[in-house]
Amino acid sequence: MDSSGNRRHPRVNVNLFADWGLGPECESYDKVTSLSISGCFLATQRELRIGEVIYIRLPVETRTLRLKGIVRRQLRIMEGMPPTGVGVEFVAVSSDDERRLQEVMDSHG
Repeated sequence: MDSSGNRRHPRVNVNLFADWGLGPECESYDKVTSLSISGCFLATQRELRIGEVIYIRLPVETRTLRLKGIVRRQLRIMEGMPPTGVGVEFVAVSSDDERRLQEVMDSHG
């Protein structure tokens, strides 16, 4: 099922490793494979619940973006298998962080 029509902002494919977790300390480490101003896809086999709040630290050039998001989708290749990742919607993104996200997208687009 293609959900690209439901997105508010276009996404670009990226290959960025990020710290993330259920709290701001971001105890996990996985890869962000697509990015937009309003969200990302986080490739992880960790089980997360729809609606769960997560925190992401995304290294961008000389700075680290600290983002808060809500899990909106969990993707599995096959029922009963570990997930392959989650779709995350960012919340409370500052205009400065939006600008930095756009710069990252422009450099990968």
